[in-house]
Amino acid sequence: MNPPAASSEIKHTAPSSSDSRERFVEQLVQHHDRIFGYIFSLLSNRQDAEDVFQRTSLILWRKFDEFDAEGSFSAWACGVAFFEVRNFLRVAGRDRLRFSEEILQTLADKRLNTEQRSQHRRLALVECLKRLGEHDRELITQVYEEDQSIKDLAAQRGRAVQTVYNRLHRIRRRLLECVDRRLGEGPRS
Repeated sequence: MNPPAASSEIKHTAPSSSDSRERFVEQLVQHHDRIFGYIFSLLSNRQDAEDVFQRTSLILWRKFDEFDAEGSFSAWACGVAFFEVRNFLRVAGRDRLRFSEEILQTLADKRLNTEQRSQHRRLALVECLKRLGEHDRELITQVYEEDQSIKDLAAQRGRAVQTVYNRLHRIRRRLLECVDRRLGEGPRS
């Protein structure tokens, strides 16, 4: 189903410079999943979420010159998306279950807080990974970025599979403790 018509049409004016257009596209691509996930968490209907995401993308494109480059693109985009979700629900007037404004606001706030905590954890993890020794960092890279199997890595290193699993467990534990320390969270049990 097509999204409902908004009260005012979107002007399809592009950001003013070529450099600005490239930055916009980079940001949108980098944060696509977060923005769509945010919208989907508020609508829970994939087609509606896709429609609202498209509309949000157009608005972000039009207003990109207003974005503060020092700020968080995903937070800014989710703020725009929140209002587009509200508008979609208001204009749609569907006879299926709809959230009240208060519940929608609570869900949006929770989702944004979760996203911000996740972003802080990702940044802390990047710093903790830098502190690993070269061999440990290489093992993590091979397993999680290059998607190599533990069995293959054990064979390459002349180690037992269980030895590699144990090493990975210790590295992950150190990373978790490092991230928790950096974020000021207590140790996990």
